Amino acid sequence: MSKSHTWAALRQDVERFEVGTDARWRAEYRQAQYEKRLAGIQPDLFGGPTLEHFFKCSTAPVMQWSPDYDVQRFHDLSPEEQTALLAVDPQTPWARTGRKAPSPAERDATIAGARNWLRLGQRVRVKCAPPSIDGQSERRVGREGVIWRLCSAVFADYVYVNLDPRGRERSEKIAFIELRDIEPIED
Repeated sequence: MSKSHTWAALRQDVERFEVGTDARWRAEYRQAQYEKRLAGIQPDLFGGPTLEHFFKCSTAPVMQWSPDYDVQRFHDLSPEEQTALLAVDPQTPWARTGRKAPSPAERDATIAGARNWLRLGQRVRVKCAPPSIDGQSERRVGREGVIWRLCSAVFADYVYVNLDPRGRERSEKIAFIELRDIEPIED
């Protein structure tokens, strides 16, 4: 937590939003998570800043996940293959994937299927991920969190997910994830 997210600041955030609004729910959720992780507050005897001590978060479970699509990473190719790819296309991406974008019918079916469970605060688990250069997306597989924000009609097949902290993480991780990559968790 940053200095601005002390207990008093979180309390003020909750009180400034109207009851029943999405912003109020998010502020209450942040405060509940802060209170759950807070182990104690240690005031400094010599006028220094007060220290907040937190419980360690749960560790990540070992996930044996492999994508159900092919990924060809540029750096895994031999120098001859890299040269051939660059000769054909100088803008060759770092990774090519066999994961296809959903068709409009598949997109509509995913959105329609999510209407039964998709709501703010719904617990979800990341079940799949697109490839990324640094592997950040792949590390999300198996993580849990809550639906933080729904998107407009333009990005109706995406949501923002506030991921639960792991290990010694202290800052929020809010990820923009496709609906087809998450599954609901029963409360």
